[in-house]
Amino acid sequence: MKSDRFLERFDFRDEYLASREIKAEKIIRVLEEELPNTSLCSLLDVGCSQGQITQRLTRNFRFVVGVDRDREQERQRKDFHFVQADGTRLPFFSSTFEVVLLNHVLEHVQSSEMLLDEVWRVLKAGGLVYLACPNRYSLIEPHYRLPLLSWFPRPLADLYVRMAGRGGEYLDQLPSYWQLIRWTRRFRVKNLTVPLLKRPGRFFADDPKLMAQASRAKWFPSFLLELFVPWLPVWVLVMRKPFLEATNETGSNIQSN
Repeated sequence: MKSDRFLERFDFRDEYLASREIKAEKIIRVLEEELPNTSLCSLLDVGCSQGQITQRLTRNFRFVVGVDRDREQERQRKDFHFVQADGTRLPFFSSTFEVVLLNHVLEHVQSSEMLLDEVWRVLKAGGLVYLACPNRYSLIEPHYRLPLLSWFPRPLADLYVRMAGRGGEYLDQLPSYWQLIRWTRRFRVKNLTVPLLKRPGRFFADDPKLMAQASRAKWFPSFLLELFVPWLPVWVLVMRKPFLEATNETGSNIQSN
């Protein structure tokens, strides 16, 4: 049985680590378009893993904290503060950070709703969340790289993982688009998935694989791509905590730019 530590579970560790700098550049470009001056902002990176992205963000933000439940990150960190903690029980005062990063972490916690509740709590009013998350209904599950794995009920998914020799159980919790809408309803949400695909030169210039995928998508009208958003393999959202919470307590509010 493979370890439940994230990077030790998979056969593509080196590929994953090599991609972190590229992912960091995309995240920074998104945040710089949403924030007037990142150098004045504090940022919390929840689920920072080895800390490569977190480290890169220190060049653009005033104060950066990385959180992960594994201890290994403390040995890797340089210019950011590392705290070992579970994302569903963050050890920070309420309204501490201007920005929270949830880059492919929502699917790795036992309760995504508890995680988002904690993010809401530690985020300042008017603060921003960057959230990237894979789709439960992707044809290839992105972590185990097995076809349709996340579509199956949990007992069948566990059996599938064991039969494929990828561990003893399926450890992740990928959401559907409709679950994501429900979980994020308190925030003012902007869905950037299609806008990013339509501007690959701005956001994916350093990623040949994504550039190739986006170059095909950009020929489709935005309204047509929007129809397929619930079935796209990955979503990217930016979410603001309103200054007046009562204005945004009910209903879905995922929007497109």
